[in-house]
Amino acid sequence: MSIKSIEKRKTPIFLYGLTIFLAAVLFVSMFFPDSKIPLDRLRRDWLGAKEPGGTTEEMEKLCTKNLVPPQPQESRHDDFAMMVQKAATDDKRVILTEVNEAFAAPNSMLDLFLESFHNGEDNITHHLEHLIIVAMDQKAFEKCKSVHHYCYLHEDLGSDLSSENLFMSKPYIDLVWTKVRLWQLILEQGYSFLFTDIDVMWFRDPFRHISLYADLTIATDRFFGNPEDHGNNPNTGMVYAQPTRKNIEVIKYWIEARQRFPTTNEQTVYDKIKYELASKFDLKIQYVSTEYWGNFCQLHKDFTKLATFHPCCVIGLKMKIAQIKNMTEEWKMFKSNNLKS
Repeated sequence: MSIKSIEKRKTPIFLYGLTIFLAAVLFVSMFFPDSKIPLDRLRRDWLGAKEPGGTTEEMEKLCTKNLVPPQPQESRHDDFAMMVQKAATDDKRVILTEVNEAFAAPNSMLDLFLESFHNGEDNITHHLEHLIIVAMDQKAFEKCKSVHHYCYLHEDLGSDLSSENLFMSKPYIDLVWTKVRLWQLILEQGYSFLFTDIDVMWFRDPFRHISLYADLTIATDRFFGNPEDHGNNPNTGMVYAQPTRKNIEVIKYWIEARQRFPTTNEQTVYDKIKYELASKFDLKIQYVSTEYWGNFCQLHKDFTKLATFHPCCVIGLKMKIAQIKNMTEEWKMFKSNNLKS
């Protein structure tokens, strides 16, 4: 057999491969015209990119896929680090929430929160095996231990955070900032986390709505159609992050930004610096639609889509509890009707 005949047989195979590749690019361009994921994101994620303010090598170190090994922790955080290791899934992921005495009282948010897993679909009760509840005071800690197995008492606090704190009061601001520091500790250990406020009710598995391309995934108060658009109104009551060098630096920068806005909660500070984060760190952020991670700010009550529901834009603990109980009853009725049909 001549060399020419072999080459003739090889040529169609090459053309077939090229044709498939071009067809894939055309498909992506037609059906995802506004998406930055297919080409630009793949280039940056896998090869690094020489962006303004950073070399290719620096960007590679902050690359989404560049997971960090566990970092040494301060001895005062040893107990928390050990609990993260015990609670984590096989792929090193934990779920985190916080509770104080007011929200841990009988028939208050802690009970409703845990009950929602048992009322949910997708067998979401298994997520409780990987849930760490951080208690902000001794009474909340005692209540937590009576109903759950992974409870951590946060003792390094400068304020009394046990009572219901008025929105944007100093104790409230101190309370919400504690979670950001805990996020940093988890990431530095090499674990990913999904943070959920204690007043978020779980109906289905929220992980189904987290995209792997994103560095951070954040809930929204109001969602305007594009999950990459920083014009969406963020809500840090649900946040997911992977343990990357980039994310650790992002969290540090976020915490440091508090000094610029000392009377502001972590969510408002994030909203003020989100464009800085995207530019400085090449941060890829996914904002989740309120159709899936719902709330009262932009109400969507389509139970065929809702995975979680957060009573934000409702003021006062009593009112939040009342609204959550109403929503839970509607969810149970929806499930019951589905079983009958």
